[in-house]
Amino acid sequence: MRSWTKVSRMAPSAIRKMQDQLLHAMLTEELARRHPHYRALFQERGLDPDRIKGRDDLAKLPFTEKADVLPRPDDRLRPKRFVLEPPGPEEKPHRGLFSFLRRKPRGRERADYKLRSLMFTAGRTGKALPIEYTRYDLDNLREAAVRFFDVLDLARDDTLVCAFTFAPGVHFWQMFHGTLAVGSTALHSGGGKVLGLEKILKAVNNLEADVLAAAPGYALFALQSLRHFQIEPEYLKRILIGIDYAPLEAAERLQRLMGAMKAAGTAVQRCYFLSEAKSGWAECALGHGYHTNPDHVLVEVVDPDTGAVVGEGEPGEIVITNLDARGTVFLRFKTGDITTGGLTTTPCPHCKRTVPRILGEIERKSLYFEFESAGGGKLLNGNRLKRAMFARNEVLLWYAELFRGATGDELKVVLKGLPGEDPDALCAKLAEELQAELEVPVTCVTSKLDAIIGKIGIERFVTEQTIFDNRERE
Repeated sequence: MRSWTKVSRMAPSAIRKMQDQLLHAMLTEELARRHPHYRALFQERGLDPDRIKGRDDLAKLPFTEKADVLPRPDDRLRPKRFVLEPPGPEEKPHRGLFSFLRRKPRGRERADYKLRSLMFTAGRTGKALPIEYTRYDLDNLREAAVRFFDVLDLARDDTLVCAFTFAPGVHFWQMFHGTLAVGSTALHSGGGKVLGLEKILKAVNNLEADVLAAAPGYALFALQSLRHFQIEPEYLKRILIGIDYAPLEAAERLQRLMGAMKAAGTAVQRCYFLSEAKSGWAECALGHGYHTNPDHVLVEVVDPDTGAVVGEGEPGEIVITNLDARGTVFLRFKTGDITTGGLTTTPCPHCKRTVPRILGEIERKSLYFEFESAGGGKLLNGNRLKRAMFARNEVLLWYAELFRGATGDELKVVLKGLPGEDPDALCAKLAEELQAELEVPVTCVTSKLDAIIGKIGIERFVTEQTIFDNRERE
C-alpha cells in the first residue's frame, strides 16, 4: 500500500490510473501465474489477462461468488484454490547494487506468501469462509487500521472501549491494530460474549472512555441498560457502530439516547468491515460514505440481477477485487451487500478526501425474502424491517419470525418494550405501522427480556440474530 497522505488527496483521474496499473499487475504477475483457481479459469475460458488493461475491461472477467469458494463434498480443500502459491526458486527478488539502503527489496519474498494468520467471514448467512493472511497481508491490515483511525479522527488522546465480539475476523483485529498504531488507551473487551454487558459498561465509566465501539443493536441495548446498572456515561463523546447492518435510523437513535443521558458528546460514526477485502472502511462523519482504500481494493457496484456495472451514485451490489494482497485473493467477488447510494468518486464534502466512497445504507441481499400472502406475492426487505425497528424509541429488544399461516405467509414481531410502556398498546400500534410500511400481514406480541436475549443471542453471537425464516422448517 502507498502513502495515505498522497493517496487520500489524489485526483480521481490519478486514482483511476493507479488502480488500472495495480489491477493489470495483479492479474498478470499474481493471478495468472500462482492463483490455482483463476489460472485454471483463464486457461479454460481462453482469457488473456494481459489484455485486461484496467477497470474498463473488467466486464470481460467472470464474477466470483461465495459458492465458488466454499468446500464441497468432493473438494474439501476448495478454499485453498483461492490462495496464492509462493514464488518458485527461480523468482528471486531483484535487490540491486544499493538494496541494503532501501527499507524493502523489490521483487517477491517467499515469506510474503506464507500463512501467518487465518481469519473468517462472519458467517451470518451461511458457512464462514476462511481467509488466509500472510505477513504481507498483516502489514497491509495495520496500514488499513491507521487509515481507518485517520478517517474516524481517532488519536492517541482518545480512550476507547471496543465491544466488538472477539473472533478471528477483520472487525476485531483492525480495531486492535488501530489502537496499537496510534497509541491510544484501549480495552478490547471481546464483547458481551467474553466480558459481559455490565463489565463493559463499568469499564466505559472507570476508564473515563470517550469512545465506545459496538454493533448497532448491542450499542442501543447497552445505552438503554445504563440506568439499570446505575452508570452515568459522563465522559462518552462518540460511538462507532459496525459489523452488522447500521442504517442512519440506528445512528440517530443512539444520538438521541446520548443526548437524553447528558453524555459528553453525541457523535456516531459508522464502519463497514468486509472480510473478503481484508480491511474495513469508515465514515468521517455520519452519512458521508465509507472511505475506501483504492490502492488496496477495487470496488465496483453492479446490478445484482444482470451483473452490469451501474452508474456513479446508483444502487447495486458491492463487488470487490484485491489489488494488493497475498494469501487468499479474490477477483470480482460478489459480496451480497447492496449499497443504496452507490459509489462516488467525488471529493468528500466533509473531510475533502478524494478516495472512492460507498454511499447510503449497506443492506444484506440475504435479507430479501419472497413473501406469499392472500394479497399476492411480493419481496419483503428484511433490512427495511430492521431499519423500522431501530427507529422505535419505545422498543428495547425484538426479533421477527416468518411463518406460513392459514392464508399465506405472515410476519410475527416479538418484542420487549421499555419500562412504563403499555404492552398491548405498543403491540397494536407497532403492528399497524409495520403492516402499512411493509405491506405484509404483521402480528406483534410481547415476551420476557430473558427469552428474547436467549433467542437473538445478543451475548453469544458475533451480532444478534433478529430475523428467522421458519418457513424453511415447515
